[in-house]
Amino acid sequence: MKVFLLDTHILIWLLTDSDKLNKNIREDVEYFQHPYYVSVESLREIVILRYLRKIEIDLDMAISYLQRFQITILPIDAGHVKTLEQLPIPTINGNQHLDPFDRMLIAQSISEKYTIISSDIKFPSYRDHGLKLLVNE
Repeated sequence: MKVFLLDTHILIWLLTDSDKLNKNIREDVEYFQHPYYVSVESLREIVILRYLRKIEIDLDMAISYLQRFQITILPIDAGHVKTLEQLPIPTINGNQHLDPFDRMLIAQSISEKYTIISSDIKFPSYRDHGLKLLVNE
């Protein structure tokens, strides 16, 4: 059975009922078709984005949604950090991919052997390093 890790923007699109999220992904999550995880790093990113006034989602709302749809919060452990340490830093469109949130989610996905769901154009660069990716299209 496939196990999925949701990228932060996918979680935000779920929480805001955004049309950007593929209908099939939304239905899969909301009808409990597979095990889903959200990294504690994504929750941290949501708190920071709210503080910066880029989103209006509060942590309690996010956690309530996760509980309602049985999405497990994935903590960060030493194995994830070790995988992060070994990740290359790809150059994409002339820029190094250094986003700490993205890189931790990628490391967790690789370490746990979960398929990450994302629309981020930088993520396919990690497929050669063990990343399993489902692109939201």
